[in-house]
Amino acid sequence: MIALLRLFCLIAFAATAFATAQPARAQNAAEVERLVATLEDDSARAKLVGQLKLLLKAQNTKANGPLVQGTDGSALLNVIPDKLERSLWSLVGQWGGGAAKWLSQGIGQRLIGGLISILSALGIAYALWRLVATSIRRYLERTDKDGNAIERSRRVRTLLPLLRLVVRMVLTVMVALIILSELGVNIAPLLAGAGVVGIAVGFGAQKLVQDIITGIFILIEDTISIGDVVRIDSVHAGTVESMSIRALKLRDSSGALHSIPFSSVGSVTNMSKEFAFAVFDVGVCYGEDVDRVSTVLNRLGDEILVEPEWASKILNPLEVLGLERFDINAVIVRARFRTKALQQWAVAREFNRRIKQRFDAEGIRFPTPSATLLMGADGKMKPS
Repeated sequence: MIALLRLFCLIAFAATAFATAQPARAQNAAEVERLVATLEDDSARAKLVGQLKLLLKAQNTKANGPLVQGTDGSALLNVIPDKLERSLWSLVGQWGGGAAKWLSQGIGQRLIGGLISILSALGIAYALWRLVATSIRRYLERTDKDGNAIERSRRVRTLLPLLRLVVRMVLTVMVALIILSELGVNIAPLLAGAGVVGIAVGFGAQKLVQDIITGIFILIEDTISIGDVVRIDSVHAGTVESMSIRALKLRDSSGALHSIPFSSVGSVTNMSKEFAFAVFDVGVCYGEDVDRVSTVLNRLGDEILVEPEWASKILNPLEVLGLERFDINAVIVRARFRTKALQQWAVAREFNRRIKQRFDAEGIRFPTPSATLLMGADGKMKPS
C-alpha cells in the first residue's frame, strides 16, 4: 500500500513538473523520443509480455522452483515496481531539475513518506468521524414508512451524542500524535510526561474528576436522561435539556436554565420513568355524603376513558381510594389515575375541570373558608 502511494506521489509530481517546466531542451526531447520508440518496439513489447506471462504462471501454479534464473514470483513483484519507480525518478529528474534531484535523495524521500503518512492519518480519521457522526444522526432522525419520526428512548438520545463527542476527542488525540511522530518528535517522553501531568491535574482538579466519574455512573444507571422531568435535592426542578460528561442543564417552569455539576447531584426524583400517577384530593363539606361523592367520581372516570384523546394518556381506570383525612372545614376523598410518563399533569388539569362542573351540577358543595364568632350579651367577642 505504501509503495503504491509513493508511486502515485511520484506520478503526480512528474505531471506537475511537466506542466510547469520551461520548454524542454533538445537533448531532453531526444531522450523522450527514444523512450517512446522503445515502448513502440516489438521486441521490447514482447519482452514485457513474456514477464507478465511468467508472473501469471507463478500465480496459477504456485511453483516452488525459480521462474527465471534467480527470480521467483515474489521477487518479480518487487522488481517491477522498483524499476518503475526508478524510471519515474529519472524522468522527474529530467523534467524537474534540482527540485526533483533533491526529492529523490534521502531527505526528500523521507519528506514524501512523512507527508503520505500524515495525509493518510487525516483521511482515515476524517472518514471514521464522518461514518460515526452520520450513522448516529441518521439513527436519531430515522422515520417510518409514513414519514413520521421514530421516537428513540431518552437513554439513546443521551448516550449517542456523548459517544460522538468521545470518538471525536480520541481521533483528534491519535492524529495529533501521528503528526508529531512523523515530524520527528519522540512521543514516548511526551506520553510519559502527559501521564505525570495527568496525575498532577487529577490532584489539583479533584472536583472535575468527581464530576466526570459521577456523571458516568448516572449515565450507566440511566438515572437521568435528556427530556426527563426531575427534581434534584428538592432545590431544582425542571426538564433536562442537555448533558455533558461533567454537568447537566435543567430548564425550570419559569424558563430559567440551571447548569448543575454531577458532583452536586444528591437525591434525584425522576417523574418521567415508565408511568406516573395523577392524584386528586377532593375536599367536600362535612355535610356531604362521601359515598355519593365516590360514585360521582367513578362516573367521571368512566366518561373520560371513552374519549380517545384522554384514553391514550391514561393506563388504568380511576381508583377511588376513599376518605383520606379530615381537615378543619372539609373531608378529603382521594382518587388517582395511572397515566403515561409526563402526562399526569395534563390529565389532572382536565379531570379537575370536570369535577368542578359535575359537582356544581350535582349540588355537591366545596368547602369555603369561614370563621365563627361568639358574641356575649355585652356585645364583646368571646373565645370559641
